[in-house]
Amino acid sequence: MKQNYPALLYSAPDVDYPGTHGGSTHVGEIVKALSDLCDRVYLICTHKKSQKYIEKRKQITIIRLPKLPTTLLRVSSYFLFPFIITFFLGLFNKIGLVYERGKIFGGGALFAGNLLGKKTIYSMIEPYTEIPLILGQIRKDSFTHKFMQWWHKIIVQRADKITITHPIFLTTIPKEKSYFIHTGANPQKFNEKLPTQHLKKRYGLVKGKTLLYVGSFSKWHSCTTMIKAVMPLIKKDKQIKFLMLGKGEHYETSKRLIEELKLEKNILLLGKIPFEQLPNYIAAADICLALFDRTYPPFKKLDYYYSPIKIHEYKASGKPIIASNIGTLKNYVVNGKNGYSVNEGNIKEITEAVNKLLTQKKKAQKIGQTNRKEIMTTYNWEVQSKKLLKELYGN
Repeated sequence: MKQNYPALLYSAPDVDYPGTHGGSTHVGEIVKALSDLCDRVYLICTHKKSQKYIEKRKQITIIRLPKLPTTLLRVSSYFLFPFIITFFLGLFNKIGLVYERGKIFGGGALFAGNLLGKKTIYSMIEPYTEIPLILGQIRKDSFTHKFMQWWHKIIVQRADKITITHPIFLTTIPKEKSYFIHTGANPQKFNEKLPTQHLKKRYGLVKGKTLLYVGSFSKWHSCTTMIKAVMPLIKKDKQIKFLMLGKGEHYETSKRLIEELKLEKNILLLGKIPFEQLPNYIAAADICLALFDRTYPPFKKLDYYYSPIKIHEYKASGKPIIASNIGTLKNYVVNGKNGYSVNEGNIKEITEAVNKLLTQKKKAQKIGQTNRKEIMTTYNWEVQSKKLLKELYGN
């Protein structure tokens, strides 16, 4: 039942929707959940070829911004265009709430909402003022760094609530404005009862012997480590298959390693999968992996600070999970309850964890049921959105 919260504007000008990456999933799912709670949702996102610039759906109006030719113009547009659109909608009382996905030099929608006296929410996905410094992209106390900190402080001052996923955010955010929030999964879209026979036939999958990784093959994903960890298990049992979905900077390295180990028939790199097909792939798996490299400089210094969507999608599908035992991941994958929490740098430990779930089928099934229940009660978009709006409005 709709809660009749006022119409909301959600600003994510750097994210394309629909898309195939985590940002697109996050924006799309949270906007859908909010559209069931608010009178209407206006979404600002980026335009891609063949998409409409303005698209009206039942409860959602999508406003897509053109992708400008230079980085400087593009970054400027992340503030300017959302500011103009939000100010116009707010001025004519089309919206009562502004929700912005945080970004370096962003804040245009939030700033306009604040000027018009609208309630505002700022979503901190990552500690973006610190990451460029840690990665050596800017120098400490440089003009860019100082300006970035100053601008972040202004935006924070104007937000009514700031959503965070890790205590590290509190170093630049007042505690009284902060609100801890999780991402989630759609339990209707992701579940264990989806049709999978076509995938099992296509890839020769055997029940109880299918592993899966979904991700962007980024520098902070332990892709090659996962490959090395499952190798001894595949050598013993040729029926084991490992599906790796996604594409990124570690894709070619992973491909070369698979070829060197002669595992092409058992470790399948499937590239980017359309989001609407992803639930079926997860449903076809028996064990899901989410390993992140703790030596990646931002994680090494700040800890793992994300609320990873893939973890919740794995859970919604009733799958046991093997994840790194760092940061927020330790809360989402409790050892023995949600799967196994491992040191992703220890290949033997990962191999043993996978083997336990492959051989202890009843335990794996029980873990999967526990994970599904957690999504139904806690880690889903609707529950999280309701809690946030209740926190903001007090009803």
